[in-house]
Amino acid sequence: MDNRAVALGIRGADLGVSVLVGSRVWLMFGDTRGLGPGPSSGGIPTVGASSAIESQVPFNCASFSWVTSGGKFFQPLHSARETGVDESTVPAGAVTINGIIYIYAMQVNQWGSNSEGTHAHGVLFYRNEQSTGLFAELTRWPVDTLFVNAAPVMAKLPDGTSVIFVTTTAQYRHSPIYLAYVAPSQIGDPAAYHYLTGYDENGSPIWIDQMIDAKPLPGLENVWAGEVSFQYDSSLNRYLLMFKDYHTDTFTLYSSTAPYGPFLGPLTFFPCGTASARPEWMESGWGMCYGGYMLPGFFGMDGNLLYFVVSLWNPYTTVLMTMRLGTSLTTAPISQITSSGTNTASAQTTFSEQSQGIIPVFPLSVAVVGFGIAIIAAAIAARKFHKRDGP
Repeated sequence: MDNRAVALGIRGADLGVSVLVGSRVWLMFGDTRGLGPGPSSGGIPTVGASSAIESQVPFNCASFSWVTSGGKFFQPLHSARETGVDESTVPAGAVTINGIIYIYAMQVNQWGSNSEGTHAHGVLFYRNEQSTGLFAELTRWPVDTLFVNAAPVMAKLPDGTSVIFVTTTAQYRHSPIYLAYVAPSQIGDPAAYHYLTGYDENGSPIWIDQMIDAKPLPGLENVWAGEVSFQYDSSLNRYLLMFKDYHTDTFTLYSSTAPYGPFLGPLTFFPCGTASARPEWMESGWGMCYGGYMLPGFFGMDGNLLYFVVSLWNPYTTVLMTMRLGTSLTTAPISQITSSGTNTASAQTTFSEQSQGIIPVFPLSVAVVGFGIAIIAAAIAARKFHKRDGP
């Protein structure tokens, strides 16, 4: 267990949405579990807030620090813990505009099982540096519509206009992925967003102004996305889209040379292994892997190295990994995990990009860089967490 976190009263946290803050990168976690006996009704104690750590770029496990305020851990977002209104408020994506951090958050009205579904809505927060330095709500969207999960990237339209592109979903883990854009100065105005409906005969994107008329990204109509990550790899000149598809129970990676697509993929991979092939660092009882957020700012010297985090429900923690894309081709669909150290594992996975008629296949290696960023004891028994008993 990380003594720095214990000293701040933190027992664990999940997710890990990243944002560049000056020359450093923040990782903002979701529901944060505290120390202590827990609520009288049972379950693990929570503090009703998120938490964050920061590091130089690229992220360094040896030198990261917890973001603090007043001697306690900084809490970017807070939750009322009220059923039907706000059972949980967690970061989903973030962007910095003129020094101001904006967080797209998922606010859960009611957690549900996979069959019943979770109902939530999107909320946009911003950090008021000139006032309190805390995050305040800027706007929100209706329940189970777009922006339940949202991942922004600053880029340009075909005419050169700088805008914020947002990959987004509707009902949590039961939605395809959509794309929207908004002018940075209008980020807090829901009426200012434009939504992709497809492409014309020249491959140029077609946009509409009404959310209800938005169409899923071509090729991603049948996925069930939960958390979404969207980043730009400048060395490869590629926009990367990562998420876990709950329809197939696989992590996936898509790419495009333009922020508005079309996106090629998927590359499918299993960072936590499979039921029949688990990496050595996955101890007995550990599992329920979710999340999947790429880190910005550094993709290796050749652009082929991705830093990303995944979450484990058991134990409740976040794991930093690297993923390296090679260039050799293969036709055999393989997925095997081998151990290369106590806390290190690698996976070899291949994929075919068939949605656009292209069939390149790339080998993928996944390695654990830092286990337990969110600092959980090595083995925590699965216990009920508020009304949520799974990832």
